[in-house]
Amino acid sequence: MDNTFYKKYLSQRNLSENTISSYIYDIESFKEYLHEEYGLRLNEAKKAHILTYLVNLQKKGKSSSTISRTISALKNFFDFLKNEKQIKDNPAISIHSPKQIKKKPSILTEEEINQLMLLPDKNTFKGIRDLAMLELMYSSGIKVSELINIKIHQTNLSAGIISIEGDKERIIPLNKYAKNAIESYLNNFRNIKTTEDNEFLFINILGEPISRQGIWKVLKSYEKKMNLKKELSPQILRNSFAVHLLSNGADLGTVQELMGLNSLAAAQNYIDNVEFKSLEVFKKAFPRR
Repeated sequence: MDNTFYKKYLSQRNLSENTISSYIYDIESFKEYLHEEYGLRLNEAKKAHILTYLVNLQKKGKSSSTISRTISALKNFFDFLKNEKQIKDNPAISIHSPKQIKKKPSILTEEEINQLMLLPDKNTFKGIRDLAMLELMYSSGIKVSELINIKIHQTNLSAGIISIEGDKERIIPLNKYAKNAIESYLNNFRNIKTTEDNEFLFINILGEPISRQGIWKVLKSYEKKMNLKKELSPQILRNSFAVHLLSNGADLGTVQELMGLNSLAAAQNYIDNVEFKSLEVFKKAFPRR
């Protein structure tokens, strides 16, 4: 089913671009599940199909907030189909959102991160672009909305930094892996045929700025290659950055600043995941050792 008309419908409701993208992603994910598990189309979905899908999301470790958003997305979508007279009743109308349960942020282990970074093919445009995006997402904790809006002029490889523009500008330091991957991407692969929007750092194979959906598709492909039992997403890479920093001795203030978090309390959400390397930190940090 073409989502063009539904996207237009959502935009007329004054929803943010991020919300619209998330809704479309949720619908596409349910569409894929419905086809693979039952061989059905979206307008053939029943309440039971939606409930089994939600249980499946829970088993994958999805948070209650993500499941609530999925329910909201499906309710809105089936309301749209009902108004368009493509279905008689909304199968999601009586499904309630789960109680919001605070849970530990899902992360990748350091070993899984190393495995992930070995997957992209460094000899192709797509491979080195993917590696540059993956290394940057993991080593900076950058949000996907920030990632897709980086312009080339914001990148200073000689200084090893990227400036993030927004309400509050911040500087992201690049580790050697991210710097080398971005440098290789820019020098050897970035100069393919591009459209007018060629100031964007990360582009797709057509030369257009890569979209949130494009990022999700990239991560989904590597998730399947790794055979992960958890979802590979921009947020999980962001979580992994924070937890690995804290585990290796960084303080909450540093994590807050690097990630552009609004408060120290937001950084504290990652504490429960941390495996403090107490002895190593002590040996490095204590002045009289």
